[in-house]
Amino acid sequence: MPTYRVLVRGKFDRPDEPTRARLLAADQPEMAFTEEGSLSYNHHLASFGFRIVVHVEPGENAEREARDQAELRAMELLEEQRYPYRDLGSTATCMDDIKINRRGR
Repeated sequence: MPTYRVLVRGKFDRPDEPTRARLLAADQPEMAFTEEGSLSYNHHLASFGFRIVVHVEPGENAEREARDQAELRAMELLEEQRYPYRDLGSTATCMDDIKINRRGR
């Protein structure tokens, strides 16, 4: 199964003051691609990034499927936390296609 690292980007949609306070008080995980996904944002609360590792079935639509799964997981997380959002978009990188150049060999 191909493994994708997907970065979902979006904007917070005018969070009210209690939501802003919750966002600013929340412990943010380290910005990393994980199986669970990690949400990151700065103190301006304008935009956010959600990084996640996704495994999908191989095929010509694998990248689209990875992006769809990642965006769905981001929406689930944001809705669970009652964080208003808009303008989601994503980019995906297939880790199986990346070649690592090692120096000194």
